[in-house]
Amino acid sequence: FVHLNKTGGTSIEKVFEPTADATDVRHKHASLENYRKSYPRAFRQYFKFGFVRNPWDWLVSRYHWSRDTQRLFDFPFAEMLRRIECGEPLSSEAGWLATGALLPQWSRLAVRGAIGVDFVGRYERLQKDFDIVCDRIGHARVELPHVFATRHDHYTQYYDDATRAIVERVYAADIAALGYRLGA
Repeated sequence: FVHLNKTGGTSIEKVFEPTADATDVRHKHASLENYRKSYPRAFRQYFKFGFVRNPWDWLVSRYHWSRDTQRLFDFPFAEMLRRIECGEPLSSEAGWLATGALLPQWSRLAVRGAIGVDFVGRYERLQKDFDIVCDRIGHARVELPHVFATRHDHYTQYYDDATRAIVERVYAADIAALGYRLGA
């Protein structure tokens, strides 16, 4: 399982590791490429899957998690997007955001420039797609818990023309490869 942040991943991990919301699961948030290099035999044999999320929604959730829960910064959403686009750190404590958590989603599911997982689930249909994963790996279907949720208005309320355009530029690969658009 390639766990991309703010895509329901800890809820999925909890099915397989009940303490996943209290302790970090080994290799949490590692890219598919990292798994390929670290475990070449298993990589060839195992069913590989990950979940993605609409980039506009994903960034609003990341913003609220980083600002409200982790307390890494305290500036407006538009400022976070500006800093992402300019490559500026979001805070002195959060350099890892730019080098991991805020990288385009498709790139973390890719090997040699192409999607390398066997199944890409979508946050927007998390339970339904997780049921498909359970069927594929022979695991009983279970209802996913909802852990590490963020509280905020509908993500479309956070965007104006300028901030929408930043996401279109910075996450163009996600938008193209994953077929997302603002509001859908």
